[in-house]
Order: sequence, then structure tokens, then C-alpha cells
Amino acid sequence: MDYLDIVQGMSLEQISSVIEVIQRASDSYLFIMDLNEDIYRISEKATKRFPFDDTVIENCTEVLKKVVYPSDYPMVEEDIGKCASGEQESHALEYRWFDRKGKVVWINCRGTVVTGPEGHRLLIGRVSEIGKKAKADNVTGLRKEARFCLDAESVLRDNPQSVRYMMRIGIDNFKEINEKEGIEAGDEVLQQLSECILATVDESVDVYRMLADEFMIMDASAVTGEDAGTIYDRIKKKVAETIREEEYSRFYTISAGVLESGFEDKTAAEILRLTEFALNEAKRNGRNQMAVFEQKHYDEYLRRLNMRKAMRRDVNSGFSGFEVFYQPIVSTPNYELVGAEALLRWNNEAFGNVSPAVFIPILEESGLIIPVGRFVMWEAARTCRKWREVVPDFRIHVNLSYVQVHKSDLLKDLEICMQEVGISPDSLVLELTESGYIETDSRIKELFRDLKNKNIDLALDDFGTGYSNMRYLKEIEAETIKIDRSFVVQALQNEHDYNIISHLIDMAHSLGSSVCMEGIEQQEELTKMMKTHPDMIQGYYFGKPAPAEKFEEQFLKFKVLPKDSATDSL
Repeated sequence: MDYLDIVQGMSLEQISSVIEVIQRASDSYLFIMDLNEDIYRISEKATKRFPFDDTVIENCTEVLKKVVYPSDYPMVEEDIGKCASGEQESHALEYRWFDRKGKVVWINCRGTVVTGPEGHRLLIGRVSEIGKKAKADNVTGLRKEARFCLDAESVLRDNPQSVRYMMRIGIDNFKEINEKEGIEAGDEVLQQLSECILATVDESVDVYRMLADEFMIMDASAVTGEDAGTIYDRIKKKVAETIREEEYSRFYTISAGVLESGFEDKTAAEILRLTEFALNEAKRNGRNQMAVFEQKHYDEYLRRLNMRKAMRRDVNSGFSGFEVFYQPIVSTPNYELVGAEALLRWNNEAFGNVSPAVFIPILEESGLIIPVGRFVMWEAARTCRKWREVVPDFRIHVNLSYVQVHKSDLLKDLEICMQEVGISPDSLVLELTESGYIETDSRIKELFRDLKNKNIDLALDDFGTGYSNMRYLKEIEAETIKIDRSFVVQALQNEHDYNIISHLIDMAHSLGSSVCMEGIEQQEELTKMMKTHPDMIQGYYFGKPAPAEKFEEQFLKFKVLPKDSATDSL
């Protein structure tokens, strides 16, 4: 038996007494509404929080109209009307009240209809403030994310033009602080940052503690003031001053993502999503800075996400849309066809032909490069076995991603591939980019040694575009050095760079490596760069990348590529 059973048949005064006794043990505000007489009785505690003049309110319809948020009142009035008419026996809604200071408070109101004295229909229940139990963060004393969502929804729904900006702040190295110094140290940093923020922003600006190491600032003051960038700079300065006062015992930096416009059609959930994106942009751009949300960047981000989903579907559909193209590699000085580079292409119904510069980084970020890399390896191996029937020493160069090198069993994949396809190790050349991604730690060095021990040759790709050329030559011991077209273009325009390439080729030869010059497109380029004595040439002058069938038609009928035939392939 609950208290609703107890009050059946009691007088209104007796019911009120019972309610007051129960109220003492409750955080909620208990009430009785006489649906016949339009009288409202609420606990005394509620009169201190909300604008009720007394615990007993006659003509409660008019009084509640002033307490309930205007746009919510029709919904409340309709629901209570159904209780009064007998259409329903309970009231359970979430809506907004004004407190005594005029501030909006979200409440959850639940009541049940019982029969009171003289057969009156009484709605008896309780009003609870939503999120009251967890409205403040114990570490910082700030209101939490759930409260931000409620406040933001209220502002965005009824007065979005008042919002000047929303700023999401995150600590750049918070995980490192927790891991090295413990959770207590992390809590101290959170408290310190919250104090810096509160000391910087105006009292009319709301500050919230979000999840983990993040804070949200909502300026809905609707008055002219300092812009978000100025506020962020001031917070950064305050943080730096605090760290200095603590004698650098603990160091951290902060990044911020800001939304400055377009609040009219936004929800709180969208604000969270967009400010999180902007904050991540700031961190991706180097941290310790602020990024303002830009729709075009977000659209590109969503496009990349959708592209990743499409590629995952294509991978799971037998690599649908993926195809391997081949670009000829010729030896010098007779331009004999000696091999080709396998180049991945992707054509999707939704996105069309996508540039490798766009889709390959997405494959790497998602880890899909591992299964796709195996697909390329198997395709290249099968193709090389077939073409060796025409050119016995033909070799296909296969590009390796740093993700494949670091996160897959590359050696095992190669051994299985060569065994299943039936090719010898000298059929493939593995190309490693000279971009700084291939770290020469002990594990990677061991992999390179194992590859060489199995007579699988390595080529150092994009030579001349990075900053570790000499170290890579020493550590990788590549059989082939491929000079990037950007370096070739510089050499064609500048005598100094031309001389550098000449010396680099001499040095590579002295180390026992051959040199392939990439990106030769014109006769004049070929004539000049041939004087540097490269061992191989690759570029549009001899042929653009083509599907296997077209490659066979254009190039395999020649063992030596005549210059006029090469020009025709452009």
C-alpha cells in the first residue's frame, strides 16, 4: 500500500498534512491539485524556490500560467485538462518553470488522479528538478553536460539570437598528466582550469564541465562584448600565469573549438557535435590554438566519413570498385621495358573516380589499407606471372603503406602470396615512401633484413621530398632509389639542383643502388635528365598508368619502347 491508497477518502486538510510529512524525506516538491475547484496546494519548500505566494493557491490555472514557461503551457494545460475530464488518470511531463529569479528550470512533473472528499478528482504527485542530483561536478563545482543540454535547448528554442558563441575547451595533454602523475593531479588541473575560465569570462556567461577534460562556455548574454578569440587568448594567458605561479610543477596547454553563428536552426546535440569537431580541428592543426567551426571543413569531414563507409562496403564486396593500374618502367639507355609500378585506383558509384591522394589516406586512417594492400599484392603477383611469359625478367613495383609495415605481418603475407600465385621473390619490388613514416627502429630493421634475406628487393620512393635521405639510404639499403618528379622539376629549372641530382645518382651507384627517375613527361626533360645517368625512367613520356588489359595492348608487344610509340600513349 502506498501513500495514494492512504489518502483515499481523507479530507483535503488531512491529505495536506500527510503530504508535508512525506515532503520532509524527499528532494522533490509534492503537490495536490483539486481538478474540480481549481485549487493547488504545494509544499512550503517549493514556495522558496518558485514564485508561489502561498502553499495554497486558488485560481491555480492563472497562477501556473505565470510559472510555466510560455511555450510549454499549452501542452501542460491540455494534459491536465484530460486528467480533469477523466480521459486519463495520470500526468507525466517534462517542461519548464521559472524560478524566483526568473531563470528557467527544467522540471519533471508526475501525478496520479485519486478520488478525494465529496468525490473531487485530485491530482497528487511531485515535481522534480531534472538533473538536480548531478547538476554540479564535484571536482570543479560547475554544472555538468546534462545541464548544458537543458539550458542550451531552452535558449536555442526561444532566443537563439541571444547566443554570441559556444566555446568548447579541452586540455591537450590531460591523458598524459593522469597517466604520469595520477588522477588526483588530473583533478587539480581541472579545478585550476575551471578557476581560470571563471576568472576570465563575465558573470552573465555560463560555464559547464563536460566529459573528461573538456569545458563548455555559452555566451547568451545578447550584449556586445569581447569576441570568442579574445576570450580564448585571455584564458590561455590566465592558464600560463597560473602555471608560472606554481613554478611549472605541472604544465599543460588548452585548445578550443568555437561556434559563432547559425544558432537559429541548431539543437543542443548539434552544438555538442559541431564544437567537438572544431576542437578536434584545433588539435589536429597542432594544439594550443583555437579553431572556429567552418561548414565547408565539416562537410569535407562528413564526405570523408561517408567515403570510408563506402570503401568498407566495397572491401567487403570482394574489393568492388578497386582496380590496379600499371605504369611502365624502362631501362636506359635503350628504353627497354623492364617493369611497371602497380597503382591503386578506386571508382565508386556515389563518389566517382577518386584521387589516390584523397582515398589512400582514408584507407590508412581506417586500417582498410591492410586488406586492400593484400588485394594489390595478389593482383600484382598474378599479373607479373602472366607478363613474365613475354618479358622474362619483368618486375612489378608494389607500394607499401606505413600501416602495412607497422600493423600487419607483411613477411607472412608475401610468403603466402608468392607460394599461392607461384612467382619467385625477384618478381616483386616493394616501394617504401621516403616521407618519414617508415621508422627505422629495431623491429623494422629486422623486417627489412628478412626481406633481403628472402631476395625481395626494396625501392626507396619519393626520394628528395623528405628530410632523412642519407639515413634511409644507410638503414634501408634499398636496391632502387626513385627520384620524385618534384625534385626533377627543380633540377630542370635550377642548375644547382641539377648538380645535386647528378651527385646523388653517383652516390647511389657507389652504394650499389640503381636509380629510377620519376615524372619524365617531355622530350626536353628526358634529354637533359639522361645526362645524369639514371638506370631507369618512369613517367608520362613513356606511358600513363593503365588497367592491365590496356597495358598489355600498349606496351607488352614491345621489348623496347620506341619514342614515337611512347608519345602516342600520352
